[in-house]
This record gives sequence, structure tokens and C-alpha cells, in this order.
Amino acid sequence: MRSIVVSKFVPWPPNSGDKRRTLAIARALKDVGEVVICGFAADGEDVAGLASQGFEVRAVPLRRGILKTLVGLVHGQSLSGARFWDADLAEAVASATGDPFDTIVVVHPQLQMYLPKGAWSRAVIDMQNVESALAARVAATRRGVARALYAIDSIALRRLERRAGRARLVTAVSEGDKRELVTAIHADNVLVVPNAWDSATPLPPTVDPVVSFVALLSWGPNVAAAVWFATNVWPRVIEAVPEARLHLVGREPSAEVRGLASESVVVTGTVDRLEPWYEASAISVAPLLAGGGSRLKILESLAFGRPVVATAIGVEGLEDLIGDGVVVADDVEGMAREIITLLRDPALAQRIGEAGVEAVDSRHSWRSATEPLLAAVASSTAVGSTP
Repeated sequence: MRSIVVSKFVPWPPNSGDKRRTLAIARALKDVGEVVICGFAADGEDVAGLASQGFEVRAVPLRRGILKTLVGLVHGQSLSGARFWDADLAEAVASATGDPFDTIVVVHPQLQMYLPKGAWSRAVIDMQNVESALAARVAATRRGVARALYAIDSIALRRLERRAGRARLVTAVSEGDKRELVTAIHADNVLVVPNAWDSATPLPPTVDPVVSFVALLSWGPNVAAAVWFATNVWPRVIEAVPEARLHLVGREPSAEVRGLASESVVVTGTVDRLEPWYEASAISVAPLLAGGGSRLKILESLAFGRPVVATAIGVEGLEDLIGDGVVVADDVEGMAREIITLLRDPALAQRIGEAGVEAVDSRHSWRSATEPLLAAVASSTAVGSTP
């Protein structure tokens, strides 16, 4: 079987939730055949690293520009997708699909613009979020022009989600996303491929009162979460546990996030390895106020043995982990209270973390997560969907 994966960025190094999920799907497909990955690459190391994993890689540099974005609006038909239009990437995908193939996986609905006309019957659209709902939630938190732009994009994204119903298969990360997508696209071809995590060696417990929020800190919902947490929740934690420290760990922190740095708050910027930061932490937080994102940082934290305090939105799609490594609190007082309790009782934090390790190992492996996708692809290939 020959498969093609089209993603915004080639998934190497796998240093984000988006890339980890894309790489896991590509690896599952590689177990049953040849895989070609098309996407943008920051530098040659990304291409070489991915090729060393046994993939054929057709990558192009991501170029910015107002004219290019305007052209992208015509092709992508959404504000958030416009900046990912590139004629060279379109040519790379066309070249890859010029040879016989069985399946083409398009990561995110915005990249449907790269699908050749005759490829829909062999296409899988991987919805890592319900993008229209995410844009609508973000719009509700903004004002003025930003609010209007996100609202407009939400409408455009809903149209793209409906169009995705033409594909052989649409994949969602959770049952909740599946229900929302089924309603949106009026189709019965939505399959849940949950996010997962490969097993890791749990880190030794710590008694240091350190809390970490690990995320891409340039992404709007993560920025809003960091600001809300540091501004509203953290002062209550410090009042009760004066020696506590907050680590905001992640690439490309926005100016708003960098401005949160203080005597008790460390903003790291890009780090080479996350393990030392998890090892230094007693607990992790996922204080998201708007939906979206892969939630893979929750699985990562639990795999390392660190309990997670999250909002209900922060743990969407991983609700089975509530009580098994994850504690939910949706308001300022509740979240502060749960964090204070765990910082004051390291033994309790360790027990909750150990429950999380067991839950991730037993219920959230990538092999089990991708099995339904492979079965569905193999089934439709067997009945002759490949010309």
C-alpha cells in the first residue's frame, strides 16, 4: 500500500502535539506500506531527520507575504488556511499523487486545497480540532476587529468541515469532536482516532513545589490560558505556598507570556529537552479556556508520572483520565485549591501521578489508537477504491 501524508509542517522533530500525532499516523501507515510526507520544513535537518525514519519526504520552505496570503485566500477559502497556500507545495503533492497511491491523509481541513480532484475517494481528513468551534470560542474572548476576524473564519471553517464529508474518511480525536463533526458535515464517515503516547520511563518524584505549564506559547488559546492562570490562580497559590514556583515552558512565548515573568514565574522559551522541566515539577497544569489543541502534553506529563490539574476544556477528549492522573477544576478558587493541596501533600501527588502512568500505558498507546484507522483504510482499499 502506498500512502501520502500532507501536513502543515513535516513532523520532525516531533516537538509539538500536532507533529507527534501526524508522525504516529504516518508510522502506522508505514507499517503496512510506503509513505510519502509532503509539508513545509524549517530547515534541512527536519527533512533529513524524517527521512532517516524511513519516509520519503517532499518538503518546501514556508514563505510569508501579503500577496501570497491573498492568493491563499482564494485557494484555501479561510483566513487561517490562507498562509499555508504555496504553489511549490501544491506541485510537490501533485507529483506525489502522480504515481499510483491508495490513501492520502490531509492533516487539518485547511489543507484540503492541496487535494487533487480525483483523490477524494481515497482521502482521509484528520481533524485534530473542530476548527470552526475553536475559532468561534476564541472569537468570544476577543473584541473589535479580532473578534470579527475569528467569527468570519469560524464560518469559513465550518464550510470546509462540511466539504470534508466528501472524503473516504474523517478522523476526530474524541467522541465529543466526532458528534460535533457528524452534526456539521451530515455524514457517517467520522472515525475516532484518539491522541495517545508512547510509553516513557516515569521520572522520580519531587517534593519541590514547582508547577509547570508546557505548551506552544505563541498559540492564542495557550497564551490566554497562561495569562489567566498566572494572573488569577497563581497569586492564590503563592499566598498559601510562598516558596512555590511556576514554569511556563514552551516555544515562541508571546510578548504577553514573556511579560508574566517574575520572582516566582519562569518563562523558559524554547528548550532542548522537556524531561528536565518535568523532573523539576511536582505537577502540571492545563488551564485552557478555549478548546482545541492535541492535549498530548497531558499524556506526556502523565507518562512521566506528573499529575495534571486541568480545566474541563483542557482535558476535553481525555475525560477517561479524570480521576486517573487528572484533577479537574474550572474556576480560580477551585484550581488554586487543588494545586495547593497537591503541593502540600507530595505523597498524594505521587499516587495520582502513578495512576496516570498506568492509565496512559494501558489505554493510550499509539498502536491501539491507530488500529481502527488502519482497519478502515485496508477495508476500503480492499473493495477497490484505488483506481
